[in-house]
Amino acid sequence: MISKKTLCHLTFAALCGLSSLSHASEEPSVTMERPGAGVKEIKEGDNAPDQYQRDSLAIKDWDKHHLSAPGKNQQWVEIKDKYALIDIPTGTIKKLVDKR
Repeated sequence: MISKKTLCHLTFAALCGLSSLSHASEEPSVTMERPGAGVKEIKEGDNAPDQYQRDSLAIKDWDKHHLSAPGKNQQWVEIKDKYALIDIPTGTIKKLVDKR
């Protein structure tokens, strides 16, 4: 027979497991429609479309948007309903945050 203490531990472990699964599905992402290529979901670690690596799209007043200072060779850009921190040389999305 399972003791109340063991049952409590098993219940807690199951809830932690479900919580981590639901958190994983909440990873920030943006859905992009690309002509000729269809729909693609992009997230942190993915390469941003080329146009977001251009200086003309960089958010210069990032502090007014409550964003952290971009590092060297990085810039914040707006992609749909998110702000994305882009590493310019590689095009990698370092961080995605919701617009506030």
